[in-house]
Amino acid sequence: MARFGIDFGTTNTIVVQHDRGLFSEVQHSAETAAGTIVQTLFPSAILIDKRTGQRHYGLEADRLFSRYGPAPHLAFIPSLKRWLRDYSEGPAAVRVPDPSRAETGYDMADLLSGFLQAVAESIRRSPSLNAREDIAPATAREEQFEAVITWPANANGAQRHLTRTCFRKAGFHIIDSLNEPTASAIELSNCLTARQVRRACRQPSAIVVFDLGGGTFDAAVVWVEGDDFNVLASGGIEHLGGDDLDELLLGMFLEALKVPIGEISGLMRHALLRQVRAQKETISTGIVKRLFLNPMDFGLRSRSVSVTVEAFYERVRPLLQPAIDLLQRVIARAAEKEPRVGGQGEPPLLYLVGGSSKLPLVPEMVANAFPGHRVVLSDKPFISVAMGAAICAADRVNVREVFGRHFGLIRLRNHGAQECFDPIFPAGTPLPRRGEAPLERVAWYTPRHNIGHLRYLECTDISPDGVPSGDVRSWSDIRFPYDPALPLCGPALESEIRPTDEFVNTSVCEVYRCDSDGVITVEIRRPYRNDARTYEIFRD
Repeated sequence: MARFGIDFGTTNTIVVQHDRGLFSEVQHSAETAAGTIVQTLFPSAILIDKRTGQRHYGLEADRLFSRYGPAPHLAFIPSLKRWLRDYSEGPAAVRVPDPSRAETGYDMADLLSGFLQAVAESIRRSPSLNAREDIAPATAREEQFEAVITWPANANGAQRHLTRTCFRKAGFHIIDSLNEPTASAIELSNCLTARQVRRACRQPSAIVVFDLGGGTFDAAVVWVEGDDFNVLASGGIEHLGGDDLDELLLGMFLEALKVPIGEISGLMRHALLRQVRAQKETISTGIVKRLFLNPMDFGLRSRSVSVTVEAFYERVRPLLQPAIDLLQRVIARAAEKEPRVGGQGEPPLLYLVGGSSKLPLVPEMVANAFPGHRVVLSDKPFISVAMGAAICAADRVNVREVFGRHFGLIRLRNHGAQECFDPIFPAGTPLPRRGEAPLERVAWYTPRHNIGHLRYLECTDISPDGVPSGDVRSWSDIRFPYDPALPLCGPALESEIRPTDEFVNTSVCEVYRCDSDGVITVEIRRPYRNDARTYEIFRD
């Protein structure tokens, strides 16, 4: 059975295969008039022909959009992962503009399932899988894939639930899941250990991960002791990545052209962003001082314009500063748990990964902000996460993640007169390892209504007065009948909820359980009826 580490990234999806002790990047191919294109990056993009409904994924979507450009009959969805942020807004949360500036809605779950099925089919066609001597080509097409999947450290519950569900629909057997910076820490530690020939294992140490990808920024401090990887603290910024830098640079070009961004159609904007990204990536050579855009290539009547790299950097610095600030807070939280992180002796490694870390300004800002750390810029920023996940899939390491956000629910106090937030699993709470019993929390309270309305949410911060703050996301709403006269599994409407003192001498028990995959369930017990009901908590 094939095992893979999969990084479903904002710009590209990367798959690394583990086979008999060896790790290799899975190659994806697409047929063109000029021959077969083969590459390890599978673009996280979908192209939809609105006339026929046909969908193209990955390499094929990217190639066809390059060929046809912003045609009226096409809907192009790049950076698919970014749309996960809007999943809680409903099934048609993906609103794709077309040249007429109209919008078409698509179901995120449907899009993601189709995309991941395309990834699975591409893996089956990959030469690396079909070249295995122990598997015949026909068997390779039917073999079940076991996978360790990854997601941003700051991913909300809806993102994790939907990602996990869609991977399973696509035919993957999920054996574990990792936060992306944790996977990168595993990859770096594996490299360092492999270089130590005939030497003892590395001493316990911390790896600080600065992961600036295409759509998100993640930070984590991972304590490494042999094969054990314990996440001490983590955090992230959901709206910061290479896509944002591309948008900023495009805005600078449009300013030079004196073209309001509102006059650019959605598909034209995607086409311009592709060219802008290509220009931005030339900066990593270290010799480019000026970036260019020829608007006539896109049907815009104007002369070529340029932007200096230094002017671009001046705009980028304020955008990156919140990432530096967040990393400082994450390191401080980790030092509270493990004093050796901030103590005397050899400073921790600060590992820069993610495609956007290749921009020279990024390591420069990080090195200036953390002069006591040894900054290491990954030589494989695009595959670090998938490689770490594949190492985990090979059962070489033991990982303990933590909650990146506070999870809890809104309760009533002062006899129902005031709402408050009850954190069931605070941020930083260690998750159980694979194979361990679920993490369990028990809560008792006295009902003040005949039906309980339990409103679950998560947040990145809690204010001093106990109010959820930062990025606040709703999870499930559960209506549970406290009244023994009401059926346990029947529908409970909000209009039926009424205050009552009938149960003031009775306590209700809630048992929360969280498994190693981050799936949270709550069992609510009615002692006076000796019955209970269990719910999985998520936003559907």
